[in-house]
Amino acid sequence: MDIAIKDLSHRFGEKVIFQHYNLTLQRGGLYGLTAPSGRGKTTLLRILLGLLTPDAGTVTQGVRYSAVFQTDRLLPGRSAVDQLLFVRGNRKNREEAARFLAGLLPENSLNQSVGELSGGMQRRVAIARALWADSDCVLMDEPFTGLDEATLHQTVDFILANRQGRTLLLSTHQKELLTDYPFAWLTL
Repeated sequence: MDIAIKDLSHRFGEKVIFQHYNLTLQRGGLYGLTAPSGRGKTTLLRILLGLLTPDAGTVTQGVRYSAVFQTDRLLPGRSAVDQLLFVRGNRKNREEAARFLAGLLPENSLNQSVGELSGGMQRRVAIARALWADSDCVLMDEPFTGLDEATLHQTVDFILANRQGRTLLLSTHQKELLTDYPFAWLTL
């Protein structure tokens, strides 16, 4: 289903973040969101996820979202594979989750506690978890933080290969590294 954002307004105190913002994300679309810091990228994603209520306007209801936040929000003490199994339970088996993660991480790291992984590896686990979850739309808030350029491109290729036709909206300050990819770029 398309996601319609109609006449959306939000402020924090006296600071207007956006006002009367309209946007339609077409089902299966690939979108990049860019704007200077403080212009509302994270706020918009939080509203879509239902974590924040806008001051005015509407957003299409009934959409199942998965997300990557600016902080990875991984389960402490659990392995990379366990992070994926958590979002789908027993509907996918451990071997399948490990094969999926092997597209982003070295095989010897898959069963390590995420606390033992580097920050960039933890970031890739969070991305894989969002792609692994059942959803209609994947939201990613600055998903490439902490990744070098080569790993960023490997990760974008993985995202595009595994989004399974779902709508993808990511916010980034690294648009210049993504010009070779077919994102429709949006601004706030």
